Amino acid sequence: MEFGIKRHRAAIRRHEYSLPVKCLLRDDLLNSERCFFDYGCGHGDDLSGLISDGFDCSGFDPAFRPNSPKSPAAVVNLGFVLNVIEDPNERLATLKEAWKLAEQVLCIAARIMVSDDGGADVPYGDGVVTRIGTFQKYFAQAELRQYIESTLGEECFPAAPGVYYVFRDADLKTSYIAGKYRRRLAAPRKRIAEIRYEEHQLILDPLVDSITELGRLPEADEFSFVEEVIEAFGSLKRAFALIRRVTSEEDWETVRQQRSEDLLVYLALANFGKRPKLSQLSRKVQRDVRSFFGSYKRACSQADSLMFRAGDPDEIDAACIRSKIGRLCPSSLWIHEGIRDQLEPILRIYEGCARAYIGTIEDANLIKLHRFSGKVSYLACPDFESDPHPITTETTKVWLRTLRVGFYETADRINPPLLDRKELMLDSNDDRRSKFERLSSQELKHGLLHDEDDFLTREVWKANLQMLGFEHRGHRLVRRKNNTSTSVVLPKRCSNYGVGKRIGGAAYVHRDFEHVLGEAMAEAKSRLPPGFEYTVVKHNETNGNFSFIHCPDFDESPEPSTGSYAVVKSDGSVTVRPGLADPFIYHHKWLFVDDDYRGFNVEESKRRSAEWMALPNVDKSLIGRASYWNNHVVPQLNRDSQQRWLRSEEVRKRLGWTTCELAHQRDAGQIRFKKVGNAYLYQLDEMNAEE
Repeated sequence: MEFGIKRHRAAIRRHEYSLPVKCLLRDDLLNSERCFFDYGCGHGDDLSGLISDGFDCSGFDPAFRPNSPKSPAAVVNLGFVLNVIEDPNERLATLKEAWKLAEQVLCIAARIMVSDDGGADVPYGDGVVTRIGTFQKYFAQAELRQYIESTLGEECFPAAPGVYYVFRDADLKTSYIAGKYRRRLAAPRKRIAEIRYEEHQLILDPLVDSITELGRLPEADEFSFVEEVIEAFGSLKRAFALIRRVTSEEDWETVRQQRSEDLLVYLALANFGKRPKLSQLSRKVQRDVRSFFGSYKRACSQADSLMFRAGDPDEIDAACIRSKIGRLCPSSLWIHEGIRDQLEPILRIYEGCARAYIGTIEDANLIKLHRFSGKVSYLACPDFESDPHPITTETTKVWLRTLRVGFYETADRINPPLLDRKELMLDSNDDRRSKFERLSSQELKHGLLHDEDDFLTREVWKANLQMLGFEHRGHRLVRRKNNTSTSVVLPKRCSNYGVGKRIGGAAYVHRDFEHVLGEAMAEAKSRLPPGFEYTVVKHNETNGNFSFIHCPDFDESPEPSTGSYAVVKSDGSVTVRPGLADPFIYHHKWLFVDDDYRGFNVEESKRRSAEWMALPNVDKSLIGRASYWNNHVVPQLNRDSQQRWLRSEEVRKRLGWTTCELAHQRDAGQIRFKKVGNAYLYQLDEMNAEE
């Protein structure tokens, strides 16, 4: 050890298991049947916890347990040891010595380079000396893998960022890898209660479980009750024939199909490193191959075809679009971590490649499959269940084409996107789904969500809820209590353009001001059919699409209606749609232009906005359709206009009041008024008129 480097200070006290031990427990590699040795155990907190939980374990540490023997064990952990050894030769020797002690599996963990923090760290050798005098060698994920494999001459498997397994036991390796890509299946339900089944239920129920687990009939050494079943039915095949009659033939075909898919995914991803020979596979997997595919060559050929397709962006995009699970966005498919095994095989392989490189990300409960760019992101969303529209707080992104990894803290974003339609990310049988579905249904009904929307930002949600008069109470959408004030706050034009109306994640401007949308708009406009007429341009900022909308009565009508429109997508494709029988209408049309626009009276349009916004009993979630507006809102406006709103000067002139007297009557509630901007408008009833 070099003078001045205080290696013992790198050992930290733990109040929970370390990451490598968590991984070993999670993957059932460390259990009560396997003894455990912790090489470089530090203060021994992992050992204390494991011993109290009934595990057979021991450990060695040069600083804290120097006299403890280095004992061979089924499972050996070399956790965050290599990165604190400043001598490359000693580092190499330590790894080799730990490997010699491992009888079944060696777990290796080291610090992974996340970012260049700089600060007080001083470069030293191939690492740095920290401010507390310890040495740290920061590995890149790929660098650590290459270091382990070149040193030990064995393939290693990622368990988490900076954590790898190396197997000495071939059967344990095969079962671990295959188990990663086997989904949990429920046995088909019995349709009828046949007497013979009920008579032999004690031996047939275990057979049902075995066939569900395997996807095929078990061999004699794979099923405990084989002799009893043969004695009762003559063979396992005859017993299964009875089971199929009691359950469903189609359900068992589905089980077989899903298990064969699991095997294909395993074989495809095994080729991500070094695919084993048939003779190196466990006896169970060899039987699976013969049962499902007939030969290993045929199985590998199909697996290779799937792996090849998983590298084609068009194939991934098509698979995301047809996926029956997940929240489909313009450029990605979002799923909850718990249902990734329900994806179709090509998407399981696509995600599996990322996991085969980086391992399992602790606390990441959402997966984002990028449809076009060859990336997979793992996101932490701690409030997924409790918050109706939560944010993600951490992201780990894997670039599959370059094998680059990025780690991002996202909790402190100023205006983050909020998740919606969370039920789509869950299993159809998930208990949380009905609660989430009910909220999404309410939000779609009242116009807070639209099917084509990407995730909206926090500020957009806040504005939409305020505009439509709703608020969230848990996972329920409720009306906000009526504000007793009669003042009206008019909306504002898009701040980033200086003109335009914002609806959801899109900006709408009159064609006279389309230049504010930049070169992308001009490019989209050049793709319009010759002679296509439009009045309004809509820019969907979430997916880059532009819509060119014809509004023939824009200048004449207080609330112009939409006609035919053309959508130019970000990929250059163009779709033209006719106008609707019950068209959408635009409110606050003055937002689409600036105050100098001469096509209509902008100030009069603002007054119109203030008038209808002050009306009671208007369902603002329905006012976008001409039918509701004309039948429920316009009659109220017409009645209201019969008692015309007057400015302060005209009221004072008619009644002979001073400004102070008018203010006193207003404050006392003796005259009807409303506030538009900074101005007050009044209506005179019969009592006021007589005065």
